[in-house]
Amino acid sequence: MEKHDLLKNNSVLIIEPNPKDENDKTFCFWAEEKNSIAQDFELLISNKWPKIKVNDNTPLAIEPLIYYHINSKDLYDHTKLLLEKRNVKIIDNFVENIYFENSTIVETTQHKISCDWVFDCRPIDFKSIINNKFYISQSFIGYKIKLKQNSFKQDVYHMMDFRVSQENATQFVYILPYDKQTGLIELTRFGKEILDENEAASLLNEYINKHYGEYEIIDKERGVIPMSSLLPSKDKIKNCINIGTRGGSVKPSTGYAFKNMYEHAKLICSGGRIKPKKIKAHRRFLFYDQLLLIILSIWPSKGKGIFERLFKYKTPNFILKFLDEKTTLMEEISMFSKLQIGIFLKATVVWVYWRLKPLIVTILMIIYAAFSENQFSTNNVFFSALDFSVIISGLLLIGIPHGALDHLTESLQSIKKVTFKFVAFYIALMIPIYLIWIFFPSLGLILFLVYSAWHFGQTDFENWNIKMPFFSLLWGVTILMFLFASHPYEFNYILDLINIKPIDQIYDLHKWAYFILIWPLLMALIFRKTEWLLLILFFVLSQNLGLLVAFGLYFIFHHSVKGWFNLKEQIKMSHYKMYINALPFNVGALVLYILIFSNSDLEFESNAAWFFVFLSCISFPHVICMNLFYRKKSESSIS
Repeated sequence: MEKHDLLKNNSVLIIEPNPKDENDKTFCFWAEEKNSIAQDFELLISNKWPKIKVNDNTPLAIEPLIYYHINSKDLYDHTKLLLEKRNVKIIDNFVENIYFENSTIVETTQHKISCDWVFDCRPIDFKSIINNKFYISQSFIGYKIKLKQNSFKQDVYHMMDFRVSQENATQFVYILPYDKQTGLIELTRFGKEILDENEAASLLNEYINKHYGEYEIIDKERGVIPMSSLLPSKDKIKNCINIGTRGGSVKPSTGYAFKNMYEHAKLICSGGRIKPKKIKAHRRFLFYDQLLLIILSIWPSKGKGIFERLFKYKTPNFILKFLDEKTTLMEEISMFSKLQIGIFLKATVVWVYWRLKPLIVTILMIIYAAFSENQFSTNNVFFSALDFSVIISGLLLIGIPHGALDHLTESLQSIKKVTFKFVAFYIALMIPIYLIWIFFPSLGLILFLVYSAWHFGQTDFENWNIKMPFFSLLWGVTILMFLFASHPYEFNYILDLINIKPIDQIYDLHKWAYFILIWPLLMALIFRKTEWLLLILFFVLSQNLGLLVAFGLYFIFHHSVKGWFNLKEQIKMSHYKMYINALPFNVGALVLYILIFSNSDLEFESNAAWFFVFLSCISFPHVICMNLFYRKKSESSIS
């Protein structure tokens, strides 16, 4: 910002809970001397090395690259001097909330600040990110030491020395010689478990004594860098730019971030004005990063062999070029052919499953619809024996249970228990819907369609992290309208079974059924939601199925499954405990259906139609509970 004269006429506030007056970090990067990053930080660079070394191998030159080092305190002090010249204020506080209301608002524990731009680099809880199974940490503990007899090679930095224990993680020693006698020797772990200080002290002491002899500790540093290819989904706040780790600057497979943060800053300030630019991930290299994270997560002992073979067959220049994501596809294929191809193929299989896991149920729905050979007439409700088995099993396993956990949402009461008050309130909400169906069935149908459309759309948009209430309702309406329009005869036959006059206009709408799906198709492409696209494909193919079968598959295997996992994520409870909690309401719902809604004198078709009247009654209080649940969840994520 200073370089582009952006601080001159602006007032700037820095909110930072730490004083930043210690040398708490080591910033390193590689670059050519002519590169802008080396020139911009020239006065702050305290050390540089033209050679690197792995294990006890011969040191190799990395020219024209140089490995640079900056002390964090030097960078802090330099920044503070710059701030003193400009209209910059620093407050010691924590940010609690950021939102947009006429302007961008930042709330701290003591202040409410209005501003034009916010740069947000708050730490992230990577453990809370959904489907972040292959998240590991790069934890390190380093000693700045002074040798008593032996000396360091001043022009060589030791990038990786694996001659330490590899138990349950990939571990190596990293050495930066500052001069002949002093340097930083750091133990680094890539793994799920954070490096323990006592364990590190033992390993470092053994390593230093063995390879360098006696020493004294001048200073210590420790830290944890997240190694994850995923970032949390956040609400888009106008004029709020995520930077640092939050902005995706940390390379997932190495933990290097300084150069990426520098490049991101250049993007934001380019052209002499602030631009809300993001770091664009290179999909090919992100895939490589994810493969390595999978290997280090599942087979941590394999890391050492992979890195050692990489440095055996490839030059340091190539490796650093690869880490900068500047190699070609053919160069990368050549590199992987030299590595342990078997472990990478296994990791690829895991990657495919990991990426497709959220889509597997939807894909199975598509396959079921695509290969269905159902033949049904235009004047009845069609269920094959297979359809009946799938729908009934699904309803018992997930369809009804997902709505039998409303007491855990804390929506109608403040405790997660089944109480008489909760049951009474729940039934009180169902009774009016039932009475409307009995005395005003057309009104009952309209109400059912309205709150079902709202609930279906809300659940899907919540999962897709799209905050557009109007379009979420429109999506729910589109689902129901398409299903009815694509099954007009069956729809009217069902209406007749529940004493509602058939809707003749539905036959005209049948001609336009597929046009209804155009707007969600465009939005799915704009928002890049693969699951949404697959769901649209399922609806297109659902004309091969009966209306109740198509609706049942969507309701059970998409909507109910998503609702179940949304609740599981929030209440932090196992599937088994959730089923135990749902059991009383499952049994109660089935008893209620048998006593009030089913009729042994009626044919199967009539009972099937009235089952959905039953669903409309029990779903009304469920829709209210889940709406309050999602609102509470949204408010919690913002705060």
